Amino acid sequence: MPARTGRSERLADLADATGARAYLCGTGGMTYLDHAPCTELGVAVVPFLSPATGLWASGRQVSALRALVFRGPDAVGARFRALAFAHDVLGCAA
Repeated sequence: MPARTGRSERLADLADATGARAYLCGTGGMTYLDHAPCTELGVAVVPFLSPATGLWASGRQVSALRALVFRGPDAVGARFRALAFAHDVLGCAA
């Protein structure tokens, strides 16, 4: 997969290559991510702070991979699809 050299450019290229319409960016990443490469490719950058309840209850203390390990890819995928649907319904899509 061809990708540009800057970290924000590489992230935008990866999102574009996978067909993503949005990139959920944690609070740390929001401080350094250059939104322009994503905007150029039609990928919305959406701030993400893990909820304090449910699937992500411990997400602020450990890696988000914890949900993947303990819930499995199907449950995590279903939750992300629900979030994406809610995002579209609210008119937040790129």
